[in-house]
Amino acid sequence: MNWLSPWLGFLAAGLTVPPLVALYFLKLKRRVAPVSSTLLWKRAVQDLQVNAPFQRLRRNLLLLLQLIILLFAALALARPMVQTLKTREQTLILLIDQSASMGVVEADGRSRLDMAKEQAKTLIDDMDAGSRAMVVAFCDRATSVSPFETNRNTLKRQIDSIQPTQSTTLLAEGFSLAEAYSQNLIIAGNDPGSDIAPTSAAPKATAIIFSDGGIADAGELVLERLETGSVELVTIGQRSDNVGITSMAARRNYDRPETLHVMATVQNFGAEPIELDAALYVQNELLDIQTITLSPGIEPDPSGSSAESDATSVPISGNSTVERGAAPEGSRGAITFDEITFAESGVVEIRLRTSDALPADNRAWIIVPASRSVQVLLVTRGNFFLERMLASLPIELTVMTPDAYESAPQAQVSDGRRSLFDVVMLDDHSTDRLPVGNYFFWGAVPELDGVEMGDWVTDEVIFNWDETHPVLRHVHMETVDVDRWRRLTMPSEAVMLIEGETSPILSHLSRDGSEYLICAFPLLVRDSQSGEPMVNTDWVQELHFVPFMHNAIQYLSATLVTAGMQNVLPGEPVKLPVPERAKSVWIHRPDGTKDEVPSAGYASIHYAKTRTVGVYRAEPGVVGQDLFAVNLFSPAESRVAPNRNLTIGGAAVAASESLERINEPLWQWPLLAVLAVLLLEWIVYNKRVFV
Repeated sequence: MNWLSPWLGFLAAGLTVPPLVALYFLKLKRRVAPVSSTLLWKRAVQDLQVNAPFQRLRRNLLLLLQLIILLFAALALARPMVQTLKTREQTLILLIDQSASMGVVEADGRSRLDMAKEQAKTLIDDMDAGSRAMVVAFCDRATSVSPFETNRNTLKRQIDSIQPTQSTTLLAEGFSLAEAYSQNLIIAGNDPGSDIAPTSAAPKATAIIFSDGGIADAGELVLERLETGSVELVTIGQRSDNVGITSMAARRNYDRPETLHVMATVQNFGAEPIELDAALYVQNELLDIQTITLSPGIEPDPSGSSAESDATSVPISGNSTVERGAAPEGSRGAITFDEITFAESGVVEIRLRTSDALPADNRAWIIVPASRSVQVLLVTRGNFFLERMLASLPIELTVMTPDAYESAPQAQVSDGRRSLFDVVMLDDHSTDRLPVGNYFFWGAVPELDGVEMGDWVTDEVIFNWDETHPVLRHVHMETVDVDRWRRLTMPSEAVMLIEGETSPILSHLSRDGSEYLICAFPLLVRDSQSGEPMVNTDWVQELHFVPFMHNAIQYLSATLVTAGMQNVLPGEPVKLPVPERAKSVWIHRPDGTKDEVPSAGYASIHYAKTRTVGVYRAEPGVVGQDLFAVNLFSPAESRVAPNRNLTIGGAAVAASESLERINEPLWQWPLLAVLAVLLLEWIVYNKRVFV
């Protein structure tokens, strides 16, 4: 409770209470007079005390009532008030964030999700009798927890049922659900053009978001039925201290497949510099520890709060800013564990030894396959140089003709979407059969948009090359002669590695998860008269052709091997093969629970309950494909500092750290008490006087 004029109340009490009490201390001095009757003695006996001027204060009901009257009057003059929640009317839509960052435990021991649910329930209690509300929980997907409901107890029970996840924060589906209630109906008419689209009778709603404000798609949202002015944000949380793993990879050495290299990126999202240990575990066995030092990821607020003050930028040293999601210099670091001997398939894990706001990003897992040589598919009509060269490398080589490649069953070249081979090399054969993978084209092109092969180019020389690129390391292109090559047209994102005078000769292109090396000339060409193959370049006779092929295979295969096996983000579905005659598959979750997924006779199952980070295991499962890992890997989610300035669809959203409160005056209640006690005092006085 607060007071608008406390000094006025104290002044009024000081001026009135002491004189009133003094009146009861004073003794009236009367003269003695004989009377003829004793009937008046009872009324005068209290006033006939002697020894003026003061008398001993006795218990007096009138004095007590008069003091109460004066005190209540002083309280009214002090103008008391109390803060109460703003009364909510009509229609409310409560959107409660259940993403990973809402699992942060604040200083009072409550998680942000618990705090959000408590505030939402308080708002429900404050609704008017005629109001209604719906509840939506959102993370990477949105769920309608409760449709529009007027029963407060039902709404609060549904809010309590919202469970935390370790997923990312997206609000698009949440707003879609929020706006769905006002979907207009179309009444079809008998004649063309006579359809009626009535205005929805549903009243306008106020959407209240309970979140820490780290909503990745906020800037992309477009409101259709809700107005930006009717959207409010209640910002939850205060903590900003967090360090997280934002990426992880593991790959095997090209020459020694039993040797493993593990890499990870670690970022500090807090306002203080930090030094911590990162531990490497292979099959739950500690193998190595490295120490990393990171600079602050944000600058503390001068007011004492370390929360970020802008939705799109993060303050850093030097009074400059970086875009939200970018890392200030020194706040991001890389750790590498080299020369780890591990030939089997299994789980590789990195753990950060720190206690911060968000434990979900302090661990990361990757499932690595068993060691094997790089598998290369050569598609050729017959090329002595390529076959002999590839056979000399430490790879497993498979050779097909172009016709055999095009007609091969899908299971022979891909697993449905990804190529079964680490590298596919196509000799003078263009194709559109390109499952996700790594490709090297000699004198041909992948049939992709923006990639074209034109006429022959002759009487030109190699003009320029990028000797710093890994593919051309230790390769001396100045000694290479090429008789002719095709004129290549490449998209703008392609990287030119070797250039002729008028067109590229060797280009690198990344698109849709695949990698392409495209060489404009074949090693062999056909004689125009005899049709016999002829050598098109003396490069095949140079010693540095061997390191070039070694570099190219290693460069292409590394992108696939590094990715490891099944590794997904929270909420993403996973496809798992089913062993023969298995009627169902049990998925053992990281939290110790398990789910049964019926196979229904299919060769694979899809599992999407992946909102908890960790390693999942299928039982029974296909050996080598029975494990998958879920990692957060989200800088936006790891940045746990609350965002108090949310922008949706280009407009700022009204935000507060708690529900909106208003000052409710209470002075009228002391005045009513004054009148009530005054009436009681009048009754008591009259009874005493007329007794």
